[in-house]
Amino acid sequence: MCDLSQQLTPDLNWYVILNETSDGQPQRWFYLNGGSDAQGIWLSTPYAGWREVMPNLAQITPEHPFLDWIEQASCEDWGILVGSHADFATVQAHFRSLTHVWLPSGEHVFFRFYDPRFGLDVATLCDDEQRIALMGPTQCWLRLSAQQTLTRVENPAPTAPADFQERPFPWWQVPEAVLAGLSEQDKSTLITNSLKWLKEQHADLYFYFPESVLNAKVSRLVHRYNEQTPATLNQYLHQALYQEVYR
Repeated sequence: MCDLSQQLTPDLNWYVILNETSDGQPQRWFYLNGGSDAQGIWLSTPYAGWREVMPNLAQITPEHPFLDWIEQASCEDWGILVGSHADFATVQAHFRSLTHVWLPSGEHVFFRFYDPRFGLDVATLCDDEQRIALMGPTQCWLRLSAQQTLTRVENPAPTAPADFQERPFPWWQVPEAVLAGLSEQDKSTLITNSLKWLKEQHADLYFYFPESVLNAKVSRLVHRYNEQTPATLNQYLHQALYQEVYR
């Protein structure tokens, strides 16, 4: 079994970001395992009232009992560990600035950095320059899979805490190469963005189906789509659903 306490070196301040959308209820277990003072990252934003889905940040120590829960947890989406020379307020401000990010298409979407199956993959696929911007004043991001596989992403040149200035979101643009890499690994981002596009651009199709049915249809179509299909993904989705609704 991986010993997380050995990863949390004493030269850094350590934080957990807890994913409130996880079925594993990490915030509940954080408090049951000696945790305290977890604060919402979206506070002071228009999403301050979204308590049920808001990621929460808390500072921990290398000896914190919650590390034992992480090592034994069966859920892989509980959250991530973050190491930084910066204080709590600076780290919170940086992740707050990543609430929304730009896609290459010009749309902005919520950034699930707090889901280790997504956030660390984004950081891993970035080149050094992109990773420096993305990780800002944080030194490293960590996740531990249910199979005890540790992933650690390092920031080549963290922003000095004294030089950090919070930027209003959205400011970071997901590089096209990163988005392409994610699409090859995991279709969930494409599915989420496709549902958002469908709701905003073709509400008649979006609301025609029950939510669970629509999610299943869009997921199936996204997985079937490939670059050789003679249409963009959005055109492909629209054509398929339009024919089903209005045939």
